[in-house]
Amino acid sequence: MDKHIVASGVAHGMETVPEKMKAVMIREHGGPEVLSIEDIETPKPGYGEVLLKVEHTALNHLDVFAREGLKGPGVPKLTLPHISGVDIVGRVAVYGPGESGNSSQHQIGERVLVNPSFGCGMCRACRAGEPSMCRDYKIVGEHLWGGLAEYVVVPARNIVAIPEHIPSEVAAAIPAVYTTAWRGVVTVGKVKPSDTVLVIGASGGLGSAQLDIAVAAGATVIGIAGSEEKRQKCLDMGAVAMFDSHAEWQEDVMKWTDGKGVDLVLDSVGKPTFRKSLNCLDFGGRLVLSGATAGDFPEMSIREIYQWHRQVLGAPMGNWEDFLQVTECVWQGKLNPQVHAVYPLEDIATAEIELDKRRHFGKIVIRVS
Repeated sequence: MDKHIVASGVAHGMETVPEKMKAVMIREHGGPEVLSIEDIETPKPGYGEVLLKVEHTALNHLDVFAREGLKGPGVPKLTLPHISGVDIVGRVAVYGPGESGNSSQHQIGERVLVNPSFGCGMCRACRAGEPSMCRDYKIVGEHLWGGLAEYVVVPARNIVAIPEHIPSEVAAAIPAVYTTAWRGVVTVGKVKPSDTVLVIGASGGLGSAQLDIAVAAGATVIGIAGSEEKRQKCLDMGAVAMFDSHAEWQEDVMKWTDGKGVDLVLDSVGKPTFRKSLNCLDFGGRLVLSGATAGDFPEMSIREIYQWHRQVLGAPMGNWEDFLQVTECVWQGKLNPQVHAVYPLEDIATAEIELDKRRHFGKIVIRVS
């Protein structure tokens, strides 16, 4: 008979947790073939933590970077072995010490969504509500073991309840890309209904979220994507014009705007698109950078920034307010995350290839349990 850990759920009952769990392990860097599904020891929650039984985890380029061992400025050093998986939906299994008697606890078995980012909680940045500016900033699935496993430990304060009418795979599409998109479009980009917004890579997980939010804000939204099918889906989401990312899209954008350019460009692609994105801006335009999935260190002209009164702004994953604002918009049906496909955990390698080859529209989700 299998051994089990029987752990108290503190104020709300008891959950039987198996001693072993299945997890997607990265033990060496390389291609999808290095991913292995193994039976490992189920983690135990520590002080102020909660153990979740994972239902769905959505993929991000962070998962590919973790597997490949991406290095460079701003990239955290990864300690192997590692379990990635940032966007997590699960059910509360066990609370760790320090949560006993907490009236704000979620019930054992309750379905919750994880805000994957947190700081030390004590520094000036954390006290100002900006954990991504904390020197001890961490993301579950990047700095810590994540949700590509049957169980995951996360800070108890970082979970929120999911309304019954929201499917788990849709909820899993929210945390990383929608919180980042809200940060870039609303908090940093300060989008207005009078703005014309250009979304680079509008068919990806982050790009489709940026498009969704900018359209909901009332802006005129255009974008680029690599296939006719993807461009049509963007138009269906509310974009008014789409251009081929494999063609001379900078010329297409300038022609469409009568040579004026746009007010806001959202670019998470990086090196191949940076300079074109910059030069699609009107006087005083804002270029918001939220990633570099296709490469870092672009060639650039400083004069193309200051002589045109342009701004280049960074927008990584958002803070708690960004997370709460964007989740509430999804709960209310004002935003509609796009789920490309749902794969079982056993097909993780196939799913990562789909992501890496950019064959998806929106988010790829893994059904864990």
